[in-house]
Amino acid sequence: MMLAMRVDWRVVGIWACFVARLAFYSSMLPLWEGYDEWAHFSVIRHMAVSHEALVEREAAVPRDVEASLQLAPVPWEMRYLPPPWLTQDAYWSLPAEMRARREAAFRTMPPAWSREAGAGPFRTYEALQPPLYYWMMTPAERLLGASSLAVQVMTLRWLSVLLASLAVPLVFAVSRLVLDEPLALGCAAIVALMPGVALDVARVGNDSLAIVLFSLLAWLAVRMVVRGWDLWPAIGLGFTLGLGLLTKAYFLTAIPAFALLWLWELCRARGSNRSLTVAARNREAGRALTVLHGLLAAAIGVAMAGWWYLRNLQLTGTLSGLSESVLIGHAGPAAMLRQAVSINWAKAIDAILFSHLYFGGWSSLTVRSWMYHVFYLVILLAAVGLVWKARTRETGALGALGVLYVAFWAGQCYNVVLLYMSKGLAGSMGWYLDAVVAAEVVLAVAGLRRIVPARAAVLPGAVLFALLDLYSVHFVEIPYYTGMIRHKAGGAVAALHLAGLRSVGLRGALGRLTAFKSVGGPVLLALWLGYLAATFYLVWKTSRQSD
Repeated sequence: MMLAMRVDWRVVGIWACFVARLAFYSSMLPLWEGYDEWAHFSVIRHMAVSHEALVEREAAVPRDVEASLQLAPVPWEMRYLPPPWLTQDAYWSLPAEMRARREAAFRTMPPAWSREAGAGPFRTYEALQPPLYYWMMTPAERLLGASSLAVQVMTLRWLSVLLASLAVPLVFAVSRLVLDEPLALGCAAIVALMPGVALDVARVGNDSLAIVLFSLLAWLAVRMVVRGWDLWPAIGLGFTLGLGLLTKAYFLTAIPAFALLWLWELCRARGSNRSLTVAARNREAGRALTVLHGLLAAAIGVAMAGWWYLRNLQLTGTLSGLSESVLIGHAGPAAMLRQAVSINWAKAIDAILFSHLYFGGWSSLTVRSWMYHVFYLVILLAAVGLVWKARTRETGALGALGVLYVAFWAGQCYNVVLLYMSKGLAGSMGWYLDAVVAAEVVLAVAGLRRIVPARAAVLPGAVLFALLDLYSVHFVEIPYYTGMIRHKAGGAVAALHLAGLRSVGLRGALGRLTAFKSVGGPVLLALWLGYLAATFYLVWKTSRQSD
C-alpha cells in the first residue's frame, strides 16, 4: 500500500510539472500562433453565440476575430496576406507608436463585434472537424461572453492545457503494463518534456482532447491483448473509439488496428482448441464471447460517431470530409497509387518526423538540422532493439502498441498522398503523431532497453528533449516572438545575436510577449520560473528513478 501511494505521488508530480510547462507555453505563445487556432476558436464562438450544434463550413469568422488578425501580428504561414496584416517579422519593425495604436484598438474593440460576422474573406474552415472538442469548450465560452477576446482565448487555452495533461497518467498506465515502474515513470516524464507536444496542445484546438483519447486507446489495446476481450474493456473501447471519431478524423486509423487485434485474438483462441476436452470447450466459449464483445465495441463506436461520417459522405462525398479529400474529388485507388510511387518518400517521412519532434507553431520555426538527426539516431536504435531478441513476455503488449502505431503511420502516409495530389506537397503534419505519443514512447523505451542498460533507456531521452525544449524556447521562440530574430530569405530563422538581445532587453521582451494578451509581465515571468523549475525537476527525477 505504501509503495502504491509513493508511485501515485510520483505520477502526480510529473503531471503537475507538465501542467506548469504547458501553462507557460500557452501564455507565451502569441495570439493565433497555434496551428489554425483562430479557426478553431471561431467554431467555438459560433456555437456559443448562435447556439448551433454544428457550424457551416463556409461561415464567416466573428468580426472581432477578423479585426484581431488585422491588428495583431499573424503567423509566418499567413505572410501572403497584404497590409494591414503583418507577420511577426514585419510587425516588430513598426514604430512603437504605431504598435501601441494597434494594441489599443484591439483592447477597445466593441463587445458587440463578438456577435457579428466578419465581412472579409476568412472562413471558419475548422468546422469540417468533428464537433466533440468544440461542444466541450462552448459552455465555457458562453460564460466568458462579456469578457475581452484576449481573456476568452487565454481561458480556452488553459482549459485545453488541463484537458491535455490527462495524457501523462495515461502514458504511465500504458507503460506500466509493459515496463517496470522506473521505466514507466521515465516514459511519462519524457512525454511531459517533449516540446512538440507542448506546442501542439497549448492552444485552442482539438489535439488536446485527441492525445488523451488515443492514449486511452493505447491502454485498452495492451490490456485487451494481455488479459482478453472482456465485456467492460470492450464497452470502454467502443465508447473511447466513438469519442475519438467525434474528435479527429485520424481516429479512423484505430479501426483497422483494433480489427487486426480482434482477429488475432480469435485466431489464437481457435489455434489452441484442438480437442473436445472441458478446457477446449471453455476456450470455444471464450472465443464466442470475444466475437460478441468485439462486435459490441464496434456497434457502440458506430452508434456514437457514424452519423458524423455519413454526414460527411452526404456533404462532400468523402468519409473524412477533409479539404484535401474534397479537392481531389473521387480519385480512385489506382490514381492514388500512381501518384504515390512518384513521391519522394524519404523527404516526406523526414518532414513528418522533424515537424513531430519540433516545429514552432504556425510560424514554422525550426532548429538546426543536426539536432533532429540526433533524435533520428535514437529512433533507429530503438527500432533495432524492438526487432532484436524479442522477449516472449512483451511480444503481445508491444505488438498491440505497434499495430496501433503502424496503423496511424499508414494514415499519415495516406495524408501525404492527399497533400501531394491536392497541393503538390510531399509531406504531412508531424504534430498529428502527438496523438499516439503513448505508444511511441513506450515502444522506443522498450526497444532501447534491449540494447542499452535500463538507465540509458529513459534518461538520454529526457535530457535530449529537455535540451531541445530549453534551446528552442530561449533561442528561437522568444527571440522570434519579440522581434530579436526574423526569417531569412530562404524561410529559415536567423540565429540570435547579442545585439538583438540588447536591443529589446528583458523588460521589452516581457512587454512584447504579453501584447494582445490578458496576462501581464509579472505573471508571465512567474510562469517562466515555474516552467524552468518543472523542466529541471523532470530531468532530475528521471535520473534518480533510473538508478
